[in-house]
Amino acid sequence: LLQIAQCVSRNSFPSPNITWHKNGEQLQPEEKMVKILATMTRESSGLYTASSTLFAHVTREDRNSLYHCTVHYWLLGQKHTMDSQKINITVFYPAQHVKLHVMPSSALVKEGDDVKLVCEADGNPAPVFSFYKRELEDSWQDLSSLADTNSGVLNLHGVNKSSSGLYKCQTLDLDDMRQLEKDVELVVNWKPRIVAISSPLYVRQDEVVNLTCKAIAFPRPSVRWNVNGTAHEYIENQHVASNLTVRVNHDLLRAGAMCRVSNALGVSEKHIQLLDQKTPESKGVIIVAIIVCILVVAVVGSVIYFLHKKGKIPCGRAGKQDM
Repeated sequence: LLQIAQCVSRNSFPSPNITWHKNGEQLQPEEKMVKILATMTRESSGLYTASSTLFAHVTREDRNSLYHCTVHYWLLGQKHTMDSQKINITVFYPAQHVKLHVMPSSALVKEGDDVKLVCEADGNPAPVFSFYKRELEDSWQDLSSLADTNSGVLNLHGVNKSSSGLYKCQTLDLDDMRQLEKDVELVVNWKPRIVAISSPLYVRQDEVVNLTCKAIAFPRPSVRWNVNGTAHEYIENQHVASNLTVRVNHDLLRAGAMCRVSNALGVSEKHIQLLDQKTPESKGVIIVAIIVCILVVAVVGSVIYFLHKKGKIPCGRAGKQDM
């Protein structure tokens, strides 16, 4: 049994009586649960000093209990009472449960935020805390050096998408060496990033082509195109991709296509420019035509020069006359 408190009443006449109360209810002596030791002393003045000591068996449920004593005495033939102040005792007990939660709520965490992981146990005194983050299936990274292991708080500054994952808190009660643990999933929300754009570079008028836009974000973003076509979305290695099947027309060649990816945290856009395949062909035709013309001029010039040497072509002026 634990000594809870001692109650003393001095200078009373006749002798007083002392009772004990727990949370407002009077306690009675009970074997192995409640014991009350009372003494009464008559002073030389003829007045009485009464003393009472309370012993009780306590459990973790008594950590919030309030105890007080009451002195019962007679004055002018009438019974009176006087209550002491109420006291709360410190009860030591091992932890039975542990909690781990994210502050602010994981649903509100976004890139760049400062996050606290708070571990709480119901033991007194509070046990020592350790923190871990799961890296691989059976591998955990020890983060205890970044935490206040006495208060059970792990501070994560400027989180990013790589901060997402499963975290674990462990407690070790030094009294009975029992270990408890609890885990929680941290989800970091982040705005979309377009990571890949693919399309044919050169296209022909009325040709059907496929345009692809890949992005990564959390929560899962939506993908929109600014041109009409048939779009299909799919997930590929945590990427969201949209494949657009579209027929090439004059407007698409002139303005290109725009991929727009968005979620609650932001928007990302990328432009796709398509080139008319006739453009390089036309340049090639012009170059070939120029080369052919140069060759024709060279051949014609060679023929004229050859005929002139043979005298087949007149000089273009009147022949010489004999003197």
